[in-house]
Amino acid sequence: MSDDFRTRAALDRVGATHGLDEVQTDALAAYVSLLLSWRRANVTGLTDPVAVVDTLIGDSLALLAVPQLQEREQGAWLDLGAGAGIPGIPLAVALPGVRIILLDSVAKKCAFLEEAVQASGLTGRARVVCARSERYSAAGSAGREAHAVVLARAVAELAVLVELAAPLLAEDGVLLASKTRQALGKERDAAAVTGERCGLTQEPSFPLAASPLDDAVCAVFRKSEPAGDWLPRREGMAAKRPLGA
Repeated sequence: MSDDFRTRAALDRVGATHGLDEVQTDALAAYVSLLLSWRRANVTGLTDPVAVVDTLIGDSLALLAVPQLQEREQGAWLDLGAGAGIPGIPLAVALPGVRIILLDSVAKKCAFLEEAVQASGLTGRARVVCARSERYSAAGSAGREAHAVVLARAVAELAVLVELAAPLLAEDGVLLASKTRQALGKERDAAAVTGERCGLTQEPSFPLAASPLDDAVCAVFRKSEPAGDWLPRREGMAAKRPLGA
């Protein structure tokens, strides 16, 4: 059985699970093909097409069940540390009302993202910003308090994500961070303390039942207060000196 056939079969299965039409599935097929053929940067360590579809596409689309995401399907979103475009690109393909910023500071990954936006048919709805989040969310910058949803997957510990997301989120916006249940259990308390200092309120996590990954959950933080003038801190400080430590 050819890789192309296996890829399409896996995508048809995932697409049917999440109610995608043929055009959306074709867009994801083009995106997966680019992921598997890209050689200019290590955007994903996976080489098997079915593993790419299940581990990356299927896990991303599992977020479609999160109520806070469903409430903001027409909003401006941001994928923080977008890397290969996961979960932002699959979600934007699935939700035609979404406008999304793919934010990453690594030039080689940004080059891939530019190609991925075109391959997946998102030109005009997705834009790549190659910058540190601290710079993009600084006072007077385009990204400050401008997004209804900030997505994060495999980027950093939850407390770091909370701090970085705070000045990016608009009023009542949400940070949705994909985690394993085990990781969330370890990181929850520090993230809650960070959230209190940064104006984000922790909400109950949401189990991602449709994800093919074991114990996948979505951590949810809602923007409850405007970002303080002291946010963002200097580049890298959120990880070096966590507020919730």
